[in-house]
Amino acid sequence: MPGDKPVIEISDDKRVEEPAMVNEKDAKEEEDTEALARAPDWLPDGWIMEVYREEDGTIRRYYSSPVSDCTFTTEKEVLDYLFSEEDERILESKEEERAAADSTLHETHQWLPKGWVMEIRAGGEKMDKMYKFYVHSQTGVRLVSKEDVLLYVNDSRISAECDTKGQCDTSSDDNILAKVELNPKELPDGWVKEEVFRKTKERFRGDLNYTDPTSGYTFRSLKPALSYLKTGEIPNRATIQKTSVHDLYSFDKSADLVIIISKRKKL
Repeated sequence: MPGDKPVIEISDDKRVEEPAMVNEKDAKEEEDTEALARAPDWLPDGWIMEVYREEDGTIRRYYSSPVSDCTFTTEKEVLDYLFSEEDERILESKEEERAAADSTLHETHQWLPKGWVMEIRAGGEKMDKMYKFYVHSQTGVRLVSKEDVLLYVNDSRISAECDTKGQCDTSSDDNILAKVELNPKELPDGWVKEEVFRKTKERFRGDLNYTDPTSGYTFRSLKPALSYLKTGEIPNRATIQKTSVHDLYSFDKSADLVIIISKRKKL
């Protein structure tokens, strides 16, 4: 979009501002732009308003739906879009998709005993695949199929075929993408606890997500998830992911690699 960097106004009055400039003229222009960036009363909660100042001083505003990412430039366009109820249709469709995916993920893993988690690793000749393992939390036993897990649980035996034929290294944590626990003990049945791993300059970091199967909301820690269950109030940092946790991990044994953090980018 033309002009300087925008001041972004989210209509629930939580503003994201660009860092202050050192140059006094630029600081004054940004201050003036911020004064013009107040979200109007008619803009629904959650919508994003971006304000740009053109080189000739013209102020332009853009209004974006947090559901569809559709962007408009006038109040009439926004109100016409709201009247079309397009956002409601998108949300209903996502809820239906999540419900179907949730049923698939949990129903296909009802056999998985308590104390086991799914571990997702990158592998393949070109590291372009992701592999699913089942790991026993207490012993660290790592298996690749339902049959292998049940053989171990019922007979304390490990199948000679329970590897990936060298396609996925499990000797270190360098290729771990995520750990997924179905029905974590602190939460009601159906919830999913997900830890997504990524490397930083300093360390190997895991980001936690707790997903409610009914609403589709994802919480960044256990505390807001429990608060949501108790009060029904949605914390500010709760999100609905573009790709649900159920869709992402419903594959069997292996699938084409996706960058999980990117695929789970919040709305």
